[in-house]
Amino acid sequence: MEDVTIQEIRRFNRFYTQIIGLLDRHIIQSPFSLPEARVLYELHAQQPTTASSLVESLKMDKGLLSRILSAFEKKKFLHKEKSVTDGRSFLLQLTPAGEQAFGNINTAANQQIRTLISDKTHSEQQKIMKAMQTLQHVFGTSATDNKKLTLDDLIIRTELQSGDLGYMIQMHGQVYQEEYDYGISFESYVAGGVAEFYQMYDPAKSRIWIAEHQGLRVGFLVLLDRGEVAQLRYFLLDQHYRGIGLGKRLMELFMEFLRAKKYSGAYLWTVDGLPASAALYRRHGFQLTEERPSSAFGKPLTEQRYDLKW
Repeated sequence: MEDVTIQEIRRFNRFYTQIIGLLDRHIIQSPFSLPEARVLYELHAQQPTTASSLVESLKMDKGLLSRILSAFEKKKFLHKEKSVTDGRSFLLQLTPAGEQAFGNINTAANQQIRTLISDKTHSEQQKIMKAMQTLQHVFGTSATDNKKLTLDDLIIRTELQSGDLGYMIQMHGQVYQEEYDYGISFESYVAGGVAEFYQMYDPAKSRIWIAEHQGLRVGFLVLLDRGEVAQLRYFLLDQHYRGIGLGKRLMELFMEFLRAKKYSGAYLWTVDGLPASAALYRRHGFQLTEERPSSAFGKPLTEQRYDLKW
């Protein structure tokens, strides 16, 4: 399976390289090579910046970068100023001529992409965008990059949109199978509960929170009206977005809504073996009130009920 995955990735790389035209020696309608265009773009995006920062962000050979920066200096595209905090470094910034050069190449690049997708329907364009966002999501949230990710990079919305319910079901099935070895019966159970949630959904009394990053759903939490009390359901985060405070923030939003709607309390059902989740519930006042053995999801486990009362 691993060899098949590798070959598929390599096949896609060859295909995409041809599609996007990265084999061309120069960017369309510009005098710049691809490495020069990349440096110009980063100079615009990061300014003021340093050569070491460019090497890190571009993953470019220091010698090649040095030659490109020297060429930009000769063309009056680049202004260098010694850093006041580090006398060994120079702050790099585009001059007006450099900004003009960037503007020209940016316009040309936009037109290149516009031409590439011009014969695609709106639906096809959306599929292309989502596929690219997925690639960026998976490869751009590695352990290293995740340290830089903050809650400010995410949005949390409360309105239901097409695809949300299916995503909740799919993510539960996938995550609990991969991380806890649950069977498909668990996904079926979640599907039934999500259907119940939608049938009962009243935004005035119930609430859903969907966390998104760059257009992709990465987590959710549901508060379901149960009369005098509310039920906490479907609290799950993409593994790449754990440890940045997202779970804590969703719980805070849950508690705020719970109080605002004057519920007398709340409860939830979960299972043992989820210590991080249990600790989060306890920090917000939930107490373990019931346990019972179960094998409903293809493996022996202990179902647990937590209650919160004011």
